[in-house]
Amino acid sequence: MPANPVDDPRPRTIVIGLGNPMLGDDGVGWRVAEEVARRLESGGDVAVAGAVDVLQLGVGGLRLMECLTGYESAILIDAAEFGDRPIGEVRTCPFEDLEDRGAGHLDSAHDASLRNALVLGRRLGAELPDRIETVTIEARSTDVFGEELSPKVQVAVPVAVAAVMALLEAGPAER
Repeated sequence: MPANPVDDPRPRTIVIGLGNPMLGDDGVGWRVAEEVARRLESGGDVAVAGAVDVLQLGVGGLRLMECLTGYESAILIDAAEFGDRPIGEVRTCPFEDLEDRGAGHLDSAHDASLRNALVLGRRLGAELPDRIETVTIEARSTDVFGEELSPKVQVAVPVAVAAVMALLEAGPAER
């Protein structure tokens, strides 16, 4: 890594939309990430656009932790099923404040949770983001085959996009 981060051409922030676009509302993270990427590519804030990678993934736990390696900050977008919030509610919070088992791809039953994977990665010396923010969209239909989002979750997409863009514009230090 270059001694001066300003000379480092790599993006410093990663935005990851999580989910499965073939499982109804579970694909909302992908939809939000797709729109964020479109906005960045269409001439949004040039300083922000050049410093951001945007991905769409269907992984959690250890594999997700590996994708975060090398970035200073991260924004993770995922459908959530907290159950006590209205469908379509968008919530932004630091990852460490997120309730366990709320967002499926951030905390997988078939893998280490992202929380545990981050602890392991840091113990092994992985260069992981100091700041990880989450944008969750409350959903219920995350196990129904189909590419369509439910109406309330569809309406939440631009709200979630605005939340991600606000986090990006604020920069890692202000989050």
